[in-house]
Amino acid sequence: MDPVTHGVIGLAISAFSGNPVALSNPVSLGCAIGAMAPDIDIIGKMWGDYVYLKHHRGITHSIPVLVGLAAIITGGLSFFYADFSSLQVFFWTFLGCLSHTLFDILNSYGAKLLMPFTKKKSKIGILMLYDPVITVLAFLLIFNKQNTPWFLLLVSSIFILYLGSRWLIKQHLMKFIEIYYSHGYKVVNVEMLPALMAFYKWDFIVNTNSHNIVGQINMMTKKITERKKFKRPDQETIELFEETNIGKYFKDFSTNYHILRANEGDHIVLKSIDLRYFLKNNFMHHATVIYDRERNIRHSFFHPYKIQRRILVSEVE
Repeated sequence: MDPVTHGVIGLAISAFSGNPVALSNPVSLGCAIGAMAPDIDIIGKMWGDYVYLKHHRGITHSIPVLVGLAAIITGGLSFFYADFSSLQVFFWTFLGCLSHTLFDILNSYGAKLLMPFTKKKSKIGILMLYDPVITVLAFLLIFNKQNTPWFLLLVSSIFILYLGSRWLIKQHLMKFIEIYYSHGYKVVNVEMLPALMAFYKWDFIVNTNSHNIVGQINMMTKKITERKKFKRPDQETIELFEETNIGKYFKDFSTNYHILRANEGDHIVLKSIDLRYFLKNNFMHHATVIYDRERNIRHSFFHPYKIQRRILVSEVE
């Protein structure tokens, strides 16, 4: 989710504190700032997209750092308010920080909440990067003048039911896609992701014994749109790519990618595609490794956001 949406969610969470939702209230302000704070990892862009994407939603989204961010924000706010309860502001600011990571986990990219205990991203993948239902519920909490216990319970119940319904829809569509493709393939795995732009659509990746298939399904009509079908690479191609630094990076970066192999003159060219995000008729993230005929690596590139961008990656340890 974008920082503004995270901030709105933080403001909405502060309604549960019993205090009025207002930026003049340190609890509300702390909760809102805390809900945006984990994206401080954007400073990684100073070293380029390669570094930024490698660390995005990593350590700054983990519990130890969330506690530290909440403490720093609480300390900063204490200078601006005469009537200030440090413990109360810290508690709600930490909840704001935690909400950021939890909502990132609810979308398809995930976050490393339990880092440094595990380097793997946690993700549930049921919400879009911008979710209209969550936004409406947040605005109800922010602008309602009387957030009574019954109203808070009602909004909480709708929120829980909505998440539950999205999870059930995802499970149902995964099964539907698996059955649909099992008629012609041996299905190994199905990954389902909320569509980037359309609330009522879901993207899918089907890994079969012979192909990797990428498409989208309309959850209302069950209409399937197949975007790309790739023949699965052989094991030698996979090993060639994954032994490189960019290959290790890409394997950690993407949960589902495909490798294309081509001979271009005296070179072997491996092109990896992150199959998760398809926008403007192309995939968002790519990587390229160029070998000579003796299997020496000549060049490695990372292509973030679009294939035309090239970031040279060193293969020297």
